[in-house]
Amino acid sequence: MKTELPDPEDREAIIAFAQTFNGYEHHGSFSACSKAAKTQSRDSIEAIRNELFFAYRTGNHVGDDSIIQVYKELLPHLQRFLETD
Repeated sequence: MKTELPDPEDREAIIAFAQTFNGYEHHGSFSACSKAAKTQSRDSIEAIRNELFFAYRTGNHVGDDSIIQVYKELLPHLQRFLETD
């Protein structure tokens, strides 16, 4: 099954995609989510989704669009896990 990933230039679609994973719930707390995101392990889909989620939340907090650059960096890793032939 193929998961459609947002276009790297579509800010709203990237944000909507980031919101489909809740790193706070997955890791049990803000602190654990933050720590996991900062490791940038990228060895599992959950780690990658958490990193994107945390970038989204950080961008909301500081009021910038850094999520777009983070998404572009994560896109090959997301494709590796989510897209299949």
